[in-house]
Amino acid sequence: KGVGTRRLVKDCSSSEQSGSTVMSSTMSSPKNPISIGCKVTVKGKSKGVVRYIGPTKFGAGIWVGVELDKPKGQHDGSYDGQRYFTCKPMHGVYAIAADVQPLKPWQSAVRVIQGLVRGKAEKQVTDHKKTFLAWNALELDEEAQHHEQCATQERVEAILRASHPSIAQLPNEISALTLANACGMSPDFMQWGSDIEVEADYEGPHIQFPITPQGAATLLHHIRSNPDYPVHKKYVAQLLGRICQHLVDDKVGAVNQVEVPPKGKLVVFGDTHGQLADFLLVLQRHGPPSDQVAYLLNGDIADRGDNSLEIFVVILVYKLLYPNRVFINRGNHENHDINRKPADCGGGFYDEIMYKLDGSIFLMFQQFFELLPLMTIINKQVCVLHGGIPRVEGLTLNRVNAIVRRRQCPKIVQTIDDAILFDLMWADPQEAKGIAMAAQRGPNCRKFGPDITKRFLADNSLSLCIRSHEVPISLRGFEERHEGRLLTVFSASNYCGQAGNYGAIVVFDDEMSYTLEEHMAPDLDAMILEYNKTTTIPPIAPNPLIQRKNSERDRPQSLAQSRELMNHEVISKLEVKICQYKDELWWYWKRIDENGSGMIPAAKWREGMTNTLKLEIPWFSLQNELARPNQNGEVDYRDFLNRIRNKAIMTGLKKVDNSWEKQILVTLYESILMADLTLKQTLAEFDPDGDGVVSPWEFKQALQKAKVDIPDGQLTALM
Repeated sequence: KGVGTRRLVKDCSSSEQSGSTVMSSTMSSPKNPISIGCKVTVKGKSKGVVRYIGPTKFGAGIWVGVELDKPKGQHDGSYDGQRYFTCKPMHGVYAIAADVQPLKPWQSAVRVIQGLVRGKAEKQVTDHKKTFLAWNALELDEEAQHHEQCATQERVEAILRASHPSIAQLPNEISALTLANACGMSPDFMQWGSDIEVEADYEGPHIQFPITPQGAATLLHHIRSNPDYPVHKKYVAQLLGRICQHLVDDKVGAVNQVEVPPKGKLVVFGDTHGQLADFLLVLQRHGPPSDQVAYLLNGDIADRGDNSLEIFVVILVYKLLYPNRVFINRGNHENHDINRKPADCGGGFYDEIMYKLDGSIFLMFQQFFELLPLMTIINKQVCVLHGGIPRVEGLTLNRVNAIVRRRQCPKIVQTIDDAILFDLMWADPQEAKGIAMAAQRGPNCRKFGPDITKRFLADNSLSLCIRSHEVPISLRGFEERHEGRLLTVFSASNYCGQAGNYGAIVVFDDEMSYTLEEHMAPDLDAMILEYNKTTTIPPIAPNPLIQRKNSERDRPQSLAQSRELMNHEVISKLEVKICQYKDELWWYWKRIDENGSGMIPAAKWREGMTNTLKLEIPWFSLQNELARPNQNGEVDYRDFLNRIRNKAIMTGLKKVDNSWEKQILVTLYESILMADLTLKQTLAEFDPDGDGVVSPWEFKQALQKAKVDIPDGQLTALM
């Protein structure tokens, strides 16, 4: 299809074989005294011992046969059917005399030091990747728990629908539009923000419509110089309303067809997750959107980081200015239920919007998310989607475009449309052929193999599929898979301030050749300081209104710091997980401990952790810190479980919230558990008349049955 492929070029030059001389056991000169048995270096790199000096049949001149210390050679001393010396396979090499130099004592010392340094660096990288694997496995486990909770919620809602005919007609997946209408929000996008006043003391940028190049530049300057002073909610509401109206008027479907600007370029972002430094770094290198520079953001702009709002604001402004140069795909984090989770559990966008603006803006964002396309086709050749290729056989672009996407991502997959929408945002690749369950992400998630990618591209006359959704295990910003047909791109470098990964983007030219550019963004404060030093326009608002909760100024700048932070989080999360499965772990190891000593081999400890917790984690690298095996390689599993439990109790006591609300909810929850009722019976305790609504009186009666008696004022506050 004419899509240019990216190439990694490596220097693989080999020594020339030329020259002629007679056989000799020595080559003596003031500069190059070499003899048989002499320790030498070849081309200043490989170290070895001279085994032969003299002429050869394969080339004229003096050739030196060297037995290398490491298997970096080409043969065992025999070349082209002629043996000149004998050594281990792949240890022999021939070089012209000029490329062979005696090894000096100081060079040996330098090589020892270099070897130690390289060994230490390689160990740090290896340890970091092992820690990342554990961290990533726990992240996926949290997502799996989220999907399981969603499935449980769906089952509860199904029971409610069956029990209460009055709500049986409501759609299974309530859209953001339904929720906004229930909250009294105007259905007219162009009216959004019209009822909001800008305070007189507001010092941020004022956005005028229609957007002008100068207005967009002023807004971008503000974000670069002082992102902690949020744009006023009136302007954010107006931006969202106009963008939603544009998407409706332009009839943008689930599949969006775009073109690379003539004689220009199109930059494809992967996940940014509120990491403003990565976003601004790319804009600094390639320039903001213009007639010659287009941008495509492949979802997951929201959540995790502190500055999703600022990235959205810049993109929305330039989308209005250059509607055919700015494009956005929807990712799995552009969804209400994920956004409502805390940042340390994978969400955070709701908290960010509530902290900077208010809840009405959050509902506007949800409607905007539901209008975004799920897939973008570049020049009818390259497919860009967030998650992966759906499990539906024979899927065409027309079929994708026909689904109803203006809704939340389904909690459970029940229809073909559900599967298409869900997989486009959640699916992952695998090396095995076919479709398989992605149990580590959740019961609804699927993996797709190289045959699925090949068939989808062929069925739709495409050459390449670009996706995002996950940090490559290599910790690079990109990963090529499925015989080069699938490219994963992730743009948030040092993800969450811990992963230590590179970020990357894809840059297409108008001939559809592309380059991959990796980066490691500096911390945001350093970028702001540098920008304010060089710009001639003073910052609009010198005093920030918002203090970043997970400030990028705390992002570690070394691999060791990243690993330390990651390792601390891994241990903390594992301790919680171990407490949850304490009984199962005890019984697993108890069956192995036949003599009741309490001691088991470390290998059996790892086996129990893997089989019980169901986590793909390099337990060997964590066992010294967690299990503390003795000199005989045995683990006291009873001490291990008690130690983890006691630590969790002490940590929990430090975090106890003694507020009356939490005490009431804890008591109520314990009462429900002790009653051991069915789900229908439990619901009936709160809704005895079965009308589907829990009134304050009914709720108070339920609390009294649970032996929780509170005044009406506290009851109202609690509800």
